[in-house]
Amino acid sequence: MDVVFTIVSRNYAAQAAVLMRSLAQAEPDAARVVIAADGPIPVLEPFARVMEAAETGAPVGPMSVYYDALELNTAIKPHAFRRLMAEPGVTSVTYLDPDIFVYGPLDRVRAGLEAAPLVLIPHLTRPLAGEANPNDHTILTSGAFNLGFMAARRADEVFALLDWWAEKCRFDCRVDFENGLFTDQKWMDLAPGLVSDVTILRDPGLDLAYWNLEGRTLSDSGGTCTVNGQPLGFFHFSGFDPRSPSVLSKHQDRQVVPPGSPLSRLLDNYAKALLENGHDQARRQAYAYNAFPSGRAISGPMRRRALRAAREGQRFDDGLTAQVEAWLDGPDPLASVDGLPDVTREMDQVWREDAFAAARFGRGDLESRLGFHAWFAAQPHIAAPSIAAGQALLDAWRAGARIAAPWPQADTPWTGESRQIAEWLAAPGERPLPRAAAALLSARADLRRRFEGGPPEDLLAWLLGPEAQGGRFAPSLLDGPTQLDLSQELQPLLCAARYARAAQGDLAAFRLQACAGYGLAVRGRWPFVLAQAVRGDGDRLVGSLSTPFPFPRILMLVWESRPDLQRLFPLHRPLGRVRYLRWLIGGGFAEYDIDPAGLPDVLTRSLVYRLARLSVRNGAPLLVRNRPTRVAAVVVAPVRTPDMADWPNDVVILEAATGRLRRADGGPVGPVEADLVVYATGPGFVAADAVALMAQGVTWRQAAAAWTTAALADLADDHPVWGFVDEVWSDRPAVDDRPRPVRTLSAQTPLQAQIAGLIDL
Repeated sequence: MDVVFTIVSRNYAAQAAVLMRSLAQAEPDAARVVIAADGPIPVLEPFARVMEAAETGAPVGPMSVYYDALELNTAIKPHAFRRLMAEPGVTSVTYLDPDIFVYGPLDRVRAGLEAAPLVLIPHLTRPLAGEANPNDHTILTSGAFNLGFMAARRADEVFALLDWWAEKCRFDCRVDFENGLFTDQKWMDLAPGLVSDVTILRDPGLDLAYWNLEGRTLSDSGGTCTVNGQPLGFFHFSGFDPRSPSVLSKHQDRQVVPPGSPLSRLLDNYAKALLENGHDQARRQAYAYNAFPSGRAISGPMRRRALRAAREGQRFDDGLTAQVEAWLDGPDPLASVDGLPDVTREMDQVWREDAFAAARFGRGDLESRLGFHAWFAAQPHIAAPSIAAGQALLDAWRAGARIAAPWPQADTPWTGESRQIAEWLAAPGERPLPRAAAALLSARADLRRRFEGGPPEDLLAWLLGPEAQGGRFAPSLLDGPTQLDLSQELQPLLCAARYARAAQGDLAAFRLQACAGYGLAVRGRWPFVLAQAVRGDGDRLVGSLSTPFPFPRILMLVWESRPDLQRLFPLHRPLGRVRYLRWLIGGGFAEYDIDPAGLPDVLTRSLVYRLARLSVRNGAPLLVRNRPTRVAAVVVAPVRTPDMADWPNDVVILEAATGRLRRADGGPVGPVEADLVVYATGPGFVAADAVALMAQGVTWRQAAAAWTTAALADLADDHPVWGFVDEVWSDRPAVDDRPRPVRTLSAQTPLQAQIAGLIDL
């Protein structure tokens, strides 16, 4: 018995139906089989026996994780050959791609099988002239034989070939031209040497397709098609879209379809057959192995990372499970460096594959790690869950870096109300570092490892850059002398911008200055004296250009830095200036990291600017100043816990591990005026947490700390942290008088669990 089969995903069901219908006419005595690659396809059961891919013995589960649809469908092929050939009574098995139409009996294939146990058809029987696509080089990289067709008869050497082929397709059925692989097809280049004989069919009427039409003449006489005078056996409609029947294939630009030609009629008829067999409905069927149970699509880097792991013995037998998704989102141990933020397995694969990322970001230093995290999160093609997974690892690293150390040296503590602690933080201290900087240094082991003992300017640059931009440091708390020193020596301020923009590489001097003065200074809430020091005369209006809108010098500096802008926008003409303004609003400001909120009000409030912004799609928005939200309490907790989701919305949570200010339900919140702040973190962290609150615009009337008896016992009365709270909540009464009142909580209830009651939740 002769068997003819195809392999198809659900979205190609119409192609498979048309193929099987054509086989029923041309080869009525052959058994027809459809291998369903990604789940049952009952619509095909009237036309053929439908077998699910797992029935062939192919490892569909793991392959569905690390192969895409094309790779999986082709990787199943050797298993399907082996399974069908082993069935009782089967003498030969022929494979045809689902986008093939059979026009006549396969007698020439059977004749080839009588001469040899394996029959193949070459892509080319003559060279392809010129560089149009496809060309000789394209075919060379794809493989000598087109595996849209293959036939084999039962023989021991064929089974041996199939075993070898299946093993190669286990991990190397990939579209990977750089490594000489193209799915299952490239491996068959070796087949003529692995079996005793191969019939290579060069008949022009077999497997006619876009790659071999050149030099062949397709004719239509009385409804019978011939190629170079030989009957057309089957046509391979690879890359054909029935909604565009005048285009032979999306994969080529070599052949043009003449209207009214035999080829045109052939394409029209095939298009009609596809549409009548439900093409439009089938193509809307999603590939079953394209997403996790959560609905999140699996990316190419995820598949390739899973493939690397599978080679090393990782099991993915159950396919795209939630466990596999979590594994890919987990830290990649192969990229782990002690003391540095981890990256997910997907991130590491992107890091390896992207030429820019691999060249720009080293793996062994903190700045490069943080730069890669920022670059990854900014890529538009990266899915939001992947960005969130990377952010979670960054947050975990920051949480792990919160290892309290003693306050650097004795300092006169604040004894007034806690709501006025900013006065003490911003006053000149008795140490080389400003008090607000010392607060972060005492709470963060990562900062101590990098900056302790070094020049204070290095730490200040980091605090003014990534920490201020992330809402973990308030530059306004820098004391007056420090601000004056920084304003007179710009290098730390420019270094802050370099730290904050690590993902952008080494910026030119002017762009770095623009970023610092008009971007980072706005996002990081720098004091005016620091922002102005970097801006220089950038805010000064250029009088000769200030019609029809105020024209600050920063706009001139951007224009002067770019010869292309000078050609496109002649500033000596008012219309040129307006067009230049529209370019800036439409993307120029973002390119130079200039936040419109940092530009002079006289410009952003002008009528021309407002009209220009409205006329530009995705234009830079106008600054909206959010009024502070009044809330009952802000709770500073190490992390957000599930029970906090039930707290009312007039309670806001600062997750100390990440520095994020959130409503109880997890939603973001802007500036806050709170009646009470509760520090549910240890004494060594309170100063840094207070700085983070101020950095995010939080003010409060009173502050309390929830500290254990052990923490209180280790806390000296002259420690500056007492000035950050008005009272302390503890599980036991204080033995002696302390600088602030100590309130006793129930000994039977965990300390943090009682916070809800104390703030009237």
